[in-house]
Amino acid sequence: MTHGPAGGNLRVAVVGVGKMGQNHARCLSSMKGVDLVAVVDTDRALGESVAANRGSRAVDSIDDLHGVEAVVVAVPTAQHAEIGCELMKRGIHCLVEKPLAGDSGDARLLLNTAEAVGVVLQVGHVERFNPAVRQLREVLADERVLAVNARRMSATSGRVTDIDVVMDLMIHDFDVVLSLMGGDTPTVVARGVDGTSGHDHVTALLSFDDQRMASITASRITQNQIRQLEVITEERFLTVDYSNQDLVIYRQGRVEGHAGNEAEVRYSLDVDIRQVFVRRREPLVEELEHFVGAVRGDHPCEVDGPEALKALELVWAVQDELRRGRLREPCRMD
Repeated sequence: MTHGPAGGNLRVAVVGVGKMGQNHARCLSSMKGVDLVAVVDTDRALGESVAANRGSRAVDSIDDLHGVEAVVVAVPTAQHAEIGCELMKRGIHCLVEKPLAGDSGDARLLLNTAEAVGVVLQVGHVERFNPAVRQLREVLADERVLAVNARRMSATSGRVTDIDVVMDLMIHDFDVVLSLMGGDTPTVVARGVDGTSGHDHVTALLSFDDQRMASITASRITQNQIRQLEVITEERFLTVDYSNQDLVIYRQGRVEGHAGNEAEVRYSLDVDIRQVFVRRREPLVEELEHFVGAVRGDHPCEVDGPEALKALELVWAVQDELRRGRLREPCRMD
């Protein structure tokens, strides 16, 4: 695999400077070892405004990008394959915002191009780089996760209108849950509430072959914002607040006595509650630093194309289940 130079600043660009692209430009412009050399947007006035604020230059098209080693692709999902593949064919490493693609054909095209050319293809599943989630994975290193409950709920927003809540929000938790639980692809049961852009409130139940499970709810019609993850193991109950980057561990203590040769629990102690120290940082900065490190060859890419495809396959499974649910005759109790 080809990588960026071992010495000198990495020359990067951002393609698409809507809200997410602007956040990428902000973070990249302040990172050590990185030069934000250009931003690309078909809205020239917007591009020039962002470029001026970030000490960069604006161009109208990726055809005007020269001498760039890595690019963040933050255009609408339908354009990911066209733009990402064109850039990777030039030997440019890409961080493509989530979701990787809108359909399996485009997703496979991106994966195959990255593999054929030998460049890094990272996908923007930013919650994987939330410091609380990374600390959670360390805490769970020697434990088996039995069940997970995730809720990602927000008020109505005009930010995203081209995809449903499963592709927009639930995909974040699919990626986190799969990284925590591993194993085979789960079976899916899902139900949803229709909104203006497809389903706007969905609950999905994932069942794994080894009798583990995950319940995930995502909503764009909730009046307050919730970003929570709950994890159950044989010994502990752990909670993560994504927004505040809090990680709390609950465990009930037990004192054991002996009756003959068999151990018995004499009594239980109060639940022990511990808040884990999390060194808080902006997850997007963590994600971009990981991307830069992967391009330089410092470490493998953690959220590559195949990883992102796993989350996408769950998205499509849930969407299929929702479509089938619409066709079923309701079963009513008399």
